[in-house]
Amino acid sequence: MANRNVTELHEELNRLTLEHTESVSAETFLGRLDEAAWLRQQERLKRIREVSADLLVALERRAA
Repeated sequence: MANRNVTELHEELNRLTLEHTESVSAETFLGRLDEAAWLRQQERLKRIREVSADLLVALERRAA
């Protein structure tokens, strides 16, 4: 987690989620993604999972 606080993690998660939503909307309404865009989407999903896990750990530590 590299000592990131809850606010930083929450902000990154919000940003990544918004980017992903925009990407999926573009894919849905504008057509298929090229391979580079698809790879970016997959990397973004991986990062969303990582940040979500880090955020849960940070919230648990803060509650303890």
